[in-house]
Amino acid sequence: MKKITKHLLLPSLAPILIICLYFTPKHVFGCANRGYMALAIALVALILAFVTVTKAIAEKRRGESQESYWWILTTLILMTPTMLLLGPLG
Repeated sequence: MKKITKHLLLPSLAPILIICLYFTPKHVFGCANRGYMALAIALVALILAFVTVTKAIAEKRRGESQESYWWILTTLILMTPTMLLLGPLG
């Protein structure tokens, strides 16, 4: 249960916050402030994603591949707010 909380539930707060901001009416925070808050959430999540991918590489080098898979999953979850903000680029 500890791994699920650490690697799945806590990182999924960032995408949930972005989605909640999306559905928040404009008159609550204002248009620009909502954008700044979304950028702040995405920036913090992206910084944490870089930290977790570094942790995954370190675990993989030590030979603990099972633990590195958890960190890679955490990284993917933390990258979703940035992908939600960028949208389809194609």
